[in-house]
Amino acid sequence: MMTPNQAAKGCPVLHLKPDAPGFDADPYPAYTELREAAPVYFWPDAKSYVVSRFDDVAAVLRDPRLATDPVAAGLPAPDAALPEAIRGPFQRSLFRLAPRDHARVRRAVSPAFTPRACDRLRPTIQRIVDEALAPFEGKGEIEIAEFADLIPLRVISAMLDIPGEHEKTFRDFGEALIKTVDPRLTPEAYAAVVAPVPAGMALLRELIAERRSRLGDDLLSTLLRAEAEGDRLSEDEMLGLVAAIIAAGSETTVHFICFGVMSLLCVPERAAAVRAEPALLRSAMEELLRFDNFGKGGIVRYCTEDVEIGGVSMARGSTIVAILPAALRDPRAIPDADRYDPRRQHDEVLSFGLGPHYCLGASLARLEGEIAVGTLLRRTADMRVIGAPTYAGHPTLRKLSSLRVAVTPAAPSEVAR
Repeated sequence: MMTPNQAAKGCPVLHLKPDAPGFDADPYPAYTELREAAPVYFWPDAKSYVVSRFDDVAAVLRDPRLATDPVAAGLPAPDAALPEAIRGPFQRSLFRLAPRDHARVRRAVSPAFTPRACDRLRPTIQRIVDEALAPFEGKGEIEIAEFADLIPLRVISAMLDIPGEHEKTFRDFGEALIKTVDPRLTPEAYAAVVAPVPAGMALLRELIAERRSRLGDDLLSTLLRAEAEGDRLSEDEMLGLVAAIIAAGSETTVHFICFGVMSLLCVPERAAAVRAEPALLRSAMEELLRFDNFGKGGIVRYCTEDVEIGGVSMARGSTIVAILPAALRDPRAIPDADRYDPRRQHDEVLSFGLGPHYCLGASLARLEGEIAVGTLLRRTADMRVIGAPTYAGHPTLRKLSSLRVAVTPAAPSEVAR
């Protein structure tokens, strides 16, 4: 009889150690070995099955039997011990909704995240990037991790039209939500991390009540307008949606920017090519996501029924981890996969996921990365990395804690150009 979170008969055991020295700097030898030896492994450290080949990862992300909500697979609710004031929104987040409700909530919010809608945010994002660069002006050096960290939460705040006097409450709220995704947190540590969340939820409830009588162009108003079109959202669903956007879209965008800068500077010819042809930046950043993805732990799904993947039978309640960076270097699906090609055409993009849970904020993240990295290139005549980048040992991200870059400012006439 199959049992969840135990290796199925005949399934090879994985001994991957993402916290090993040097793994964050270059995980690809380990990913290649993992991908080439077998289609499916059981990973005892994570009590999970692992897939790493492109076609298997794509199939996992599309499979309706594999849920993002552990409760749908018969597992305990991860937020059952949360304070009552915030439990409802967490339980109604995009990651926890049943498929029909998930589709309804995404349909209500999707107008705010289309490429055209995101492009209207370009002046706002440019202003936020300029403000993030201001503390480094005249110093000859930029700490890219600090610079990038100042951008995504401010962009989300602008989308929500958070009043200036509430910016600190919102930032504390956002930073707390980002920390909750760390699977290493003990119940006691988790309780400490979520301490600022009730105040943030209370602020959003006040803003929702205010926007009901004064709709604007902000994200909350978009959700409220959806009511007139039949896609009514409960208040907990609105709050859960905002929490999901912050948790899934902030730190990942920080690292998209960091890795974008590092990728261009680690091979000087890449930066030179984009400086010579600025229109190449967008495809160069897209290729970065494929070639050197900042993800590490993979995308998690839960079996809502017994399934078979790659010849391995998995019981309901089993956990599957799809190792995205390994799949994005799979030569079975991607020609010359170990070569960085800024002009590559991406026929099927896995970098932001696939299927019903494809990243809602993909267009926004791409735009933030393009503006942040493009601004750095435009305002400098030269950039070079100082020393070696350092990593923070995060369980799911190759988290850059420091990327120091020496800069030579561009002439004013070049910046204006």
